[in-house]
Amino acid sequence: MVDEEVSEVAHLPIREVARRTGVRAVTLRAWERRYGLLSPARTSKGHRLYSEVEVRRIEKVLTYLARGVAIGQVRELVERGQGNRLCAEINEENGSSWWAMLDETCSLLEDFAEPQLRMRLDQWIAAFPSPLLIEYWLKPLQEKLGRASLSESGVALQFFWQLLNEQLLLANGIARRNLRKNKKTFSHKLCLLGLSGGEQQVFVQMFSAVLLAKGIDTVVFSGQAGSVGLEDLVTELEIDGVLFYSHRALSKHFIHHDLTKLASGLKTRLWLTGDFVDIQYAELAGLRKLVAVSVLSGTTEKAIAQLQGQLG
Repeated sequence: MVDEEVSEVAHLPIREVARRTGVRAVTLRAWERRYGLLSPARTSKGHRLYSEVEVRRIEKVLTYLARGVAIGQVRELVERGQGNRLCAEINEENGSSWWAMLDETCSLLEDFAEPQLRMRLDQWIAAFPSPLLIEYWLKPLQEKLGRASLSESGVALQFFWQLLNEQLLLANGIARRNLRKNKKTFSHKLCLLGLSGGEQQVFVQMFSAVLLAKGIDTVVFSGQAGSVGLEDLVTELEIDGVLFYSHRALSKHFIHHDLTKLASGLKTRLWLTGDFVDIQYAELAGLRKLVAVSVLSGTTEKAIAQLQGQLG
C-alpha cells in the first residue's frame, strides 16, 4: 500500500519520463492532448509532472501499440484493464493499425499526394515512439516498397525517402535542442554512422530519434566509415563513442576492410547495430574479437538496452 501511495505522487518532469520510457516529450504531449491517454499534474509555472502510476500507464500504451492497436483505441484498453481480450477483438474487427499505416503510406505515395503524406508523416512521428516505428512500420514499409510497382519508379521512391528524411531531421533537431537545454538529462554523446543514400539515411535518422529520446545526444555523420579525420571529429566534439547502423546486409569488403579500418583508427568504442548484425553474425566474428568493438542486437529496443548498460 505504501508503494502505491508513493507511486501516485507526481514528481517526475517530462524529460525524465521521456528518458526512462524512450517516448519523446512531443509524443507524450500528443498522447495527452489528442488522445487523453495521460493526465500529468502541473507546477505553478505549468510544467508537467508525472507519477510512477503514469509511467506504468505509458508502458501499457507501448504494449498495445506494439500489438497493432490503433492509438485512438488504446485509451479504452487501458481504462478497462482487459487488454488481451479487447486487443484481440479490436484487431479482428479493424486489422492491425501498423498494416493500415503501411497501406495508407503506399496509397499516398502512389498518388504523389505530397501535402497529405507530409501531414501524416508528421502525425505518426509525433504520435508513435521511434523504436515501434522502426520495427513495425519502417522496416516492413521498406520491404513492401521494394516489392511493389513503385519499385519501377525511382523518382517516387526518391521523393518519399527525401520527404521522410526532412521530417525526421526537423523532429530530431527540435529534440536535440530540448535535450541540450538541460544537461541533467544529457548523459552521453555518440557519433552515428550509416551508409549513404536516401533510404539508408532515413533509418539512421530514425535510430537517432531513438537515442535522443533516451537522453543520448547524437552527431550524425554522413561520410564513409573509414573517412580520414573522423577521429579528430570525435575528439573535437567530445564524443563518447561511434555507433554504426545499417538495416541492410553489408558487403564482405565493407565488413572486413571499412569497419575494421574504422575500429583500428578510433580511440573510442565502436558499436555495431541494425539488422545486418543478425544477418551477418558469422562474418562479424573478427570484429567481435576486437576489444574496442561491441556488436549489439539487431533489434532496436534490445540494442538500446545493451548500449545503455555499456555506457553506464
